[in-house]
Amino acid sequence: MNEQLKALQTARDEINKLHQRYKAKAENERSKINDVYVIVEGEKCYTEQEVIDWYAGDYITSAQCDKYIASLDRKKERAGQIGNYTKSERVCKILENTLYDYNLEIFEIKKKIEDEEKKNERLRIAQEQGMSYQQWLDLEEVSRRSEEFELLMGLKK
Repeated sequence: MNEQLKALQTARDEINKLHQRYKAKAENERSKINDVYVIVEGEKCYTEQEVIDWYAGDYITSAQCDKYIASLDRKKERAGQIGNYTKSERVCKILENTLYDYNLEIFEIKKKIEDEEKKNERLRIAQEQGMSYQQWLDLEEVSRRSEEFELLMGLKK
């Protein structure tokens, strides 16, 4: 099981390196897209909403509004944005989901190893005291319930 854990950690680390490279690339792409604009009546408009605001204020016609929005969309697409994300941002999202899955699997394996170690330690203690493992567990359960009862009754703080 330790070999599987090591392999998962290695894969996670490699994916994390790849994620860091794409994250830097995504930041560059985002800065380029954030600098994309159209000029409406001498003013720079960076978003579709800004263009719509010009239309709502009766400074431009509906046809002009549509033309400016289409132009803004074309510029954003050329800069690398498709929908709400750039290509690298989409890759980053996929890698983040993969990293989450790897980290979860690593955590589960570590927890399983830890639980097995605790069980083996308890078994060793039970054997030293001349009990079977089940007898040891029964004794622990009685002890735990007794402590809970004392706490419940206010006998123990």
